[in-house]
Amino acid sequence: MKTYPPLVADAPVPPPLPAAIRITRPYASEDDFLDRELDTFTRASITLLGAQSRPQGVVLRFELVLASGQVLVRGEGRVVAFKANAFEGLGGLTLRFTRLDTKSKALVDRAAALREQRRPSTRPPTHDTTTPDPMPLPPPPPTLPGMPRPAPQESGVVAFEADAAPQSEPSLPLARPSAPSASSADAPERDSLLERLRRRAKALDAGDIQRILAGRQRR
Repeated sequence: MKTYPPLVADAPVPPPLPAAIRITRPYASEDDFLDRELDTFTRASITLLGAQSRPQGVVLRFELVLASGQVLVRGEGRVVAFKANAFEGLGGLTLRFTRLDTKSKALVDRAAALREQRRPSTRPPTHDTTTPDPMPLPPPPPTLPGMPRPAPQESGVVAFEADAAPQSEPSLPLARPSAPSASSADAPERDSLLERLRRRAKALDAGDIQRILAGRQRR
């Protein structure tokens, strides 16, 4: 009887490696590159200027190098978009990072820090809250003899003088109390007094009357 070798399961086929691209930028140093193309970086993505368009979602291995061949950034990224005018008239392919080596990560962090420093501050300008020195008060006016001296004023405080005590008004002469009305019992004495006054008035001449009137006017 003929025997056959045992069947062997097929070994799993490894996934194909991502396509690789290499982009060269015409700069002599890392500082020159960051000074000119700092805006092509974020903390999560990079725009490769001069790269050809690729389908969105494709994972690419990439290298970004200087004119001398020095590698600036090496890693993998997923295609996000292609822009025909990504930076200064050049087309660019934007990748979101999926893998970066340690040196490339350090450069990406440095670029993000430089971009934060160059960004204008959105905070409102702070105002000086220092209290200014108070203006000196003018010297008090000279006091004349008999005038009350004004109360001293403290810096920054307006002093108000107390209301002066009201001056007492000159008292008017009190009217003499009128004589009490004579009762019926005093009528004879009143008649007698009036009679004596009449007789006295008849005895006065014109000169005596003038002197009496003049004396009352002087009073």
